[in-house]
Amino acid sequence: MHRILIVDDDPNVSLLIRLTLSRDGTFDLQTASNGEEALRIASDFHPDLMLLDLMMPGIDGMEVCRRVKADENLRSISVIMVTAKREPGDIIKGMNLGADDYISKPFNPEELLARVRVHLRIRVLEQKTAAHRELEAVLKMALTMQHEINNPLTGIMGNSEILRDWANLPPEEVGECIEVINQSARRIRDIVHQMSKVTKVVSAPYLSGKEMIDIQKSSFDEKDGGN
Repeated sequence: MHRILIVDDDPNVSLLIRLTLSRDGTFDLQTASNGEEALRIASDFHPDLMLLDLMMPGIDGMEVCRRVKADENLRSISVIMVTAKREPGDIIKGMNLGADDYISKPFNPEELLARVRVHLRIRVLEQKTAAHRELEAVLKMALTMQHEINNPLTGIMGNSEILRDWANLPPEEVGECIEVINQSARRIRDIVHQMSKVTKVVSAPYLSGKEMIDIQKSSFDEKDGGN
């Protein structure tokens, strides 16, 4: 169920919006009558969408929008400005602050409901896209670890098997096996350390059209600031 926060200091407008959206039957609705209350409820309620009146006493809608979009925990909220102001400058200012859409008062209830549904569909698609990108990044990370660690791991396992019969091996061969194991272990340590510095995903081709992560290009390097 989508969560919607209605913010308007006019109780009649707030009631009209609530009655309009209630017809859908799939929304969890909360209301706020001023900017301070809106910000407090938004922090607790975490709405998917906010219908925001711009002209309110105290903290007005513009400031509420600015604070919402500046807050890492709230910025994903879709904001539709509901305003009696029709000057292009006001609308542009709201959009520049991060508002996603606007609707003018007096509004057509059917248009309001349609706008709300569209923005909620967009939000769902964005969430699905983000989840898909995260899954792709995880798969690329897995392929990268497999590709990068496989060779040194093979060296450790192979030379460990040889050392099972260390008592019958010449000392120099034992030393060579131990050195390969040490080198391979250090290589794995370096790979893990490099992976811990990955700050973005830069892809590199792998087998069968798959992609892995280019560790060097994806990692933050303290010496060059990540460039």
